[in-house]
Amino acid sequence: MRPRQTPASPLSLTRRALAGWLAASAATMGLARPAISAAPQPAPVDPVLRDAALRGLALADHRGDPVAARAARAAIDQLAETDPEGALICRLYRKLDVRPATWWHGDAIAAETGDLTRLHAAIAACQPVHFGYTDLSDQRSERTVLPLILVHPPQGVKLLAWCEKAEDFRQFFVRAMQNLGRRPGDFSADRMALLHGLADKEGA
Repeated sequence: MRPRQTPASPLSLTRRALAGWLAASAATMGLARPAISAAPQPAPVDPVLRDAALRGLALADHRGDPVAARAARAAIDQLAETDPEGALICRLYRKLDVRPATWWHGDAIAAETGDLTRLHAAIAACQPVHFGYTDLSDQRSERTVLPLILVHPPQGVKLLAWCEKAEDFRQFFVRAMQNLGRRPGDFSADRMALLHGLADKEGA
């Protein structure tokens, strides 16, 4: 009688997908053994796990471990060949995401969870969003933007996007948005060009 096999859990499947993505990067760096025979293609990596990995690489410089930091920078350089979009995003995270800051006391209003959920979904779908916005001078305006990435500096979560009103890239505090909603449209064909433009503007 054959032993009954336990089905793989969803968590193990996502880990397997992430392992496939990292193995592809290792092969580009010449670290993987040559394949003896053709192997099946790994499943696409979970975008949530991919983003977490990119943020981890981007922040390696701030952990007090120069060896790990060098390894992370080498991995980021290799991403330009294996995942060009990921390499651009990683550069932006390194420039703008969370870094240690003693001058900020964290007394700002937090971003709404519902707004963050909608923004993450719109970024993944390459879909425009519309919202009312109150800037630091208490001036209110209506904005329709192409959302590109979310970053987390000490001052609060920001959306980096192409703004139709400004006809340029802009940063928006998520906590200062009102009536945020997704709009019809798909800018996936332009996303890489927009990320290149954003990285150039931010000096990333």
